[in-house]
Amino acid sequence: MGSPIVAAFLGFLPSLWLRWLRREGACWWLPPLIALVGATVSFAFPANLCLAVAVAVFVVVSGFASRHPSRLVRELLTFLGALLVALFGLRVDSVKIPFTTQFITLGILSVPLTALWLWAFTVLVRPTARLRGLTFSVGALSGLTFALIVLMTQRRPDFPLALSLTAVGISLGLWGLPAEAGGAASLGALLAMTSVAGALKNTAFLILIAPALALGVPFVEVTYRLRASGFALPTQFYSLFDLLTAEGVNEKRAFWLLTVAHAYLCLLALLLVRWVEVHFSVKLLVMAVWLAMGLVAFWIAVRLSARREGKGIVNLLGVPVAAVTMEEALDILEHFLSERKTHLVVTSDASALVRAQEDEEFRRIVQNADLVTPDGIGVVWSARLLGLPVYERVPGVELMAKLCERAARKGWRVFLLGARPYIAEKAAQNLQQRYHGLRIVGTHHGYFTPDEEKQVIAQIKAAQPDILFVAFGIPKQEKWIAKHADELNVPLCIGVGGSFDVYAGVVKRAPEWVQRLCLEWLYRTVRDPKRLPRLLAIPKLLWLVAKTAWQQIWHKTAVK
Repeated sequence: MGSPIVAAFLGFLPSLWLRWLRREGACWWLPPLIALVGATVSFAFPANLCLAVAVAVFVVVSGFASRHPSRLVRELLTFLGALLVALFGLRVDSVKIPFTTQFITLGILSVPLTALWLWAFTVLVRPTARLRGLTFSVGALSGLTFALIVLMTQRRPDFPLALSLTAVGISLGLWGLPAEAGGAASLGALLAMTSVAGALKNTAFLILIAPALALGVPFVEVTYRLRASGFALPTQFYSLFDLLTAEGVNEKRAFWLLTVAHAYLCLLALLLVRWVEVHFSVKLLVMAVWLAMGLVAFWIAVRLSARREGKGIVNLLGVPVAAVTMEEALDILEHFLSERKTHLVVTSDASALVRAQEDEEFRRIVQNADLVTPDGIGVVWSARLLGLPVYERVPGVELMAKLCERAARKGWRVFLLGARPYIAEKAAQNLQQRYHGLRIVGTHHGYFTPDEEKQVIAQIKAAQPDILFVAFGIPKQEKWIAKHADELNVPLCIGVGGSFDVYAGVVKRAPEWVQRLCLEWLYRTVRDPKRLPRLLAIPKLLWLVAKTAWQQIWHKTAVK
């Protein structure tokens, strides 16, 4: 075991030196370095000088050939280098039938098929250089996976283990740096030889899917175009990286998405090797489920990571949600106040979105509201999953505080209506202590009877507030405001749910770190289990979003 570890350091230490020498990335120095390390490892283990020379030639030729402008020359030189390695002994003599324990002897086809495999592996790893750092994350994960598979399957694993750990060492030493096509091809050649030395062609294929789909073979685009155009060949090819860019995923997020996707496939390869004796039908089922789950998770991660340009109003499940930041929302509200006519503002959380699908009256009110803000993280995530540019929460409790802060500076008059008796009064006192100069011209609890309603409305009209905060909870507060908007004649009416309890000190907000993790809803539910039924809105919202997303995908496919 000691010698393969030494091989890992043989790759790691020179890579650190190369990292220090070329801080901006591994340029043309990388193919000679990998060739030197690979030849050293090859000579040390099988004690075969010819094979060591062939390994070095293959690595160098594949690296430098990738820079040639002619594609034919690139692929021909790479294949010849691979053929040289196969001729000097590094080849696969038999192949295991996928998902079974049976082997087929290759005979005279051993050399050309091995060379073809080495060439294909090298070519498909090459395009990972297009994304900064991806070459070395693929190299590290693939090398580590190969090492574990070799330990699980080989009786004398020294040589393939040394090659795989060499690839890991080189990749870790250069982690995060950009790599041009030559370096990616050379590292791909080393990984290809590792897969052959350990007879890992079947499992290596699974691991190779990630870089192939990510930046090499445009399977996604080809399949999509063929289906949409009646099996006409696509006129333009896009890699998955191109598609991520089109979705608005930046380079850093794309790197981590593709790295995690590659790790996910590596885990699948390890699982299938571990279950080598399990019936092939079970392994096929596991692989199908694993890939399906991974595809869904990847799609969700892409949508949540995307940042598309766009402002204004977006249609989220029939609700006109404003794609605004907190400051932009405050500026809009200030403009509403200057117009001196009644405006209804809805702070929409997940329960409001679901309620709008089930309550016709509430849906009409929300659709006719002057502004609907994305209150909860469920609203933000739902929008992003549907490709809508909503990236920031505008929580009602924070909107109320910041609006009170501006009201104190601008001299706006505020009225608090709602919550239990004495809660509104206590919230008013605390807000006035926090924002000196805040003019709260009246308060009233929300437990008035229908007979007392006229008196409450008269009190609000007599106070002549500029802003009316109503805390009845969704949808009661919005329905009440809409019903009495003409009577109230208040420029700005906002439903704020349980915000009065927070500012009265009855309910404690979640710590800031919980808020940053977007888990305030869970914190409040744990502290107040009576809110548990409200969580039923979450699975309902997920179902609505999933159904709408599927309809979008199907419609786009049908149109194209």
